[in-house]
Amino acid sequence: ATVYLIDTYKNTITDLTQGDYEFFSNKGQFSERFILKFESDSVLGSSEAALSSIVAYPNPTNTILNIVSPHSPIVSIKVVDLSGRTVFNISVDEQHSHQLDMSGLQATVYFVRIDTGEGSLTKRIIKN
Repeated sequence: ATVYLIDTYKNTITDLTQGDYEFFSNKGQFSERFILKFESDSVLGSSEAALSSIVAYPNPTNTILNIVSPHSPIVSIKVVDLSGRTVFNISVDEQHSHQLDMSGLQATVYFVRIDTGEGSLTKRIIKN
């Protein structure tokens, strides 16, 4: 199994199976700084494994939605509201992460389709 540590403050992904992770911080409470992502060494094909590793955080969100695809670069992102209207359709220059500003959207549920070189995945996101 592979364990990834996503540092939302530094916007980095670290494969903890490859080594340790060190960080320094001032005193305080940082309850949403780190996200652990576990990936089993299953019989999934490489496309399925790449898609299952995509993370969108924080969820729910108030402003910025971070989308991270550690194994396959992001090609485009499409955000659709509950009535099926497209509110964002963004081309991404094959980056492994993207920040989506959702601050101008109404508080409701959205579907975020993430297209990569390995295929597509849709995540349900709550906007507060």
